[in-house]
Amino acid sequence: MPIAAMYSNIENFISIIIMNSVTKYYRHREIINWVREQENFQYTNKEISSWTNFDESKLSRFFTGKRDFKAGDFFYLLECMPESFQEVFWSRYHPTNLEIIDLETIVDSMDLADLGKLLKLIGDKISQHN
Repeated sequence: MPIAAMYSNIENFISIIIMNSVTKYYRHREIINWVREQENFQYTNKEISSWTNFDESKLSRFFTGKRDFKAGDFFYLLECMPESFQEVFWSRYHPTNLEIIDLETIVDSMDLADLGKLLKLIGDKISQHN
């Protein structure tokens, strides 16, 4: 689904914010590893390294959870994967496929800085519609 369509209404916008909060806890790694376990996508670190020019050990540490990637590195990795892999990843990553999480629980777990960002994002989004 194109990013623009995901932001088409306030409910989707809030879903994206929630999804971004969830990814703080490494949901993106869980999903990419799940896709890699599927029969058609069992690529080796060596194959992925040849597509991305990332060192195999860097990939291994990411996939095993010993390190995380910066957002740019993660999206570059995903961009280098075959298109069919990307489609499966995004279909699993989309907010409608995340388990339902109580909004109050998420807000309770956020620190003041994150709450401020959330309020600013909501305010900016609302002002765009006015």
